[in-house]
Amino acid sequence: MFRIGAIAALLTLIAVVAAPPARAAVTPASAAAIFDELIPRSLVAHNIPGAAVVVVEGGETVFSAGYGVSSVDTQAKVDPERTGFLINSVGKSIAATAAMQLVEQGRLALDADVNTYLKSFQIPETFPGRPVTLSSLLTHTAGFEDRVYRMFTPRDEKLPSLAEHLVNEMPTRVRPPGEHTIYSNYGFALAGHLIELASGQPYADYVRQHIFEPLGMKNSSVAQPTPDVPLATGYRWDGSKQVVPPANFGPEPPAGDGNVATPADMGRYLSANLVPGTFSRPLLDQLHGARFRNDPRLPGMGFGFSERLMNGLRLVEKTGDSPGFLSVLELIPEKNTGVYLAFNGGAFSGDAAAVTAEALKGFLDRLQPAAPVPAPKVLAGDVSRFEGSYNDTRLDYDSFTKVRALAGGVSVTADGDGVVTTSGLGEGSRRWTQTEPGLFTDETGARIAFRETDGKTLLFTDEPNTSYERMPWLESTTTHLLILGIALVLLLGAVVWWPIRALVRRGRERQPKGARFALLAAWSAALALILFVAGFALLMSDFSGAAVALTSGHSPLLSTTLLMPDIALALTVAAVVCVVLAWVRTWWNTSTRITYTVVSVALAAFLGVIASYHLVGMPYLA
Repeated sequence: MFRIGAIAALLTLIAVVAAPPARAAVTPASAAAIFDELIPRSLVAHNIPGAAVVVVEGGETVFSAGYGVSSVDTQAKVDPERTGFLINSVGKSIAATAAMQLVEQGRLALDADVNTYLKSFQIPETFPGRPVTLSSLLTHTAGFEDRVYRMFTPRDEKLPSLAEHLVNEMPTRVRPPGEHTIYSNYGFALAGHLIELASGQPYADYVRQHIFEPLGMKNSSVAQPTPDVPLATGYRWDGSKQVVPPANFGPEPPAGDGNVATPADMGRYLSANLVPGTFSRPLLDQLHGARFRNDPRLPGMGFGFSERLMNGLRLVEKTGDSPGFLSVLELIPEKNTGVYLAFNGGAFSGDAAAVTAEALKGFLDRLQPAAPVPAPKVLAGDVSRFEGSYNDTRLDYDSFTKVRALAGGVSVTADGDGVVTTSGLGEGSRRWTQTEPGLFTDETGARIAFRETDGKTLLFTDEPNTSYERMPWLESTTTHLLILGIALVLLLGAVVWWPIRALVRRGRERQPKGARFALLAAWSAALALILFVAGFALLMSDFSGAAVALTSGHSPLLSTTLLMPDIALALTVAAVVCVVLAWVRTWWNTSTRITYTVVSVALAAFLGVIASYHLVGMPYLA
């Protein structure tokens, strides 16, 4: 029996691979040949407990399957009809759909100042004459900074109302609306509140009544607290076992917090986005069309969706993740086809994303095999003006999580006539050839573009949610990392050498009490900063664990690490005072005074750099 089944599966796989492109319609057998082979193998390889896949075509579900388990403890199997997954930011597309329904009815206007709708609070007029609009909220171009610290909460935590949250957690506006994309959860939460005000209903009630019920999505909800929908347990792999993260929910349901759906329900949502019915064709065109582009030559943002090119096909997509879940929604309008994938693990580590990329590539190769990428025609010219260190603009500029810039920067260097090399865009370095003024292509066909305006240079990629800004030399992450590295070497030397020196010279010379205190203060400050670096290094050794620590705030290691700079600051102030006293009172010999001065300067420089990332001044109480 096993051999017959294996031979049948092999013949099916051969038939799928050998089938000509003209027969590229999706069938249950062709989808199964791709996903049934790839997903179970990938779950084991990437330590992900469970997953589900749904494929729709022409308004009908043609394939639906669950893989692995929804709970490690109970070993319950994933059932696409009954197992709920947190869909997270995929819920932004639902919020955008709700908002556009109200635009169709004339109860909201895309280009009106949102303050004309708000009743209990107002958005500050940070940029006079440049108001925040619904259109800018739905395309991530409203210009809000992005807050991540404690953005997720435990399921049973009491949450404020949406209006209360928006007032109490309002982020700073750091860019004028419509300038470029800065991904913003707050922006979609604000859009959800506009839906409440325009409809006269709580957001969850509006979505249930006008989206979920008409589509037959009976096991889906955006309510907070989350109703008792059978929900898979979200996990992350800590290197040896599956761990349940402390927080997977949040106070912003329109941004996706706590949004739950079964894969089968998401199949109904996919179909509704491909075939007009519940949603009108003009509404779908508004949602899926490119409503904003960072560069006219790159993929753009729709309302709640973004576009991507793959295998010569235009994809309309939305992804969402939290510490324990990843969901990916892909629409392929040209083929009248949609795919939804959900995982209950491997989210922040990137493992689930890697499985998704492989699965989606296999599926698209079936629909339309990728054509060879032609060698780009080089547009020669001096491109040195694009060189520099670029920061991701998606930052919390007022919180210690701004330190993400140190790990997420992009370096650009000129590499010949019309060629630049980048590091920080994907793995390793990448070489890009200029094909149009300011537009560059690499060997895979991926593109980046530069924009120079108002004294700023911006870098954009094929990912329309993302933008980078070149930083002045003194503010660049490259400079900061150089200063921190030099200072750290000096501090390590002091921490190691000074105790040895004290032991060697014990009894040879009598030091004033002030001199002994000076050495102890500087040594202790250096040790505190070394422990600070060691704490962050330990956190980052498990990237998914670090992401969970930041987004949940439930990490004793993070809290202890953040305490170190304040200890170091108090001791450094004392050390700097002692530098003056050492020269005035001629403590030690000249070389020792110089060494002490250099170490004190290193302490001050290190603290100065991390202070620019708000890591000094009790950030652990933020």
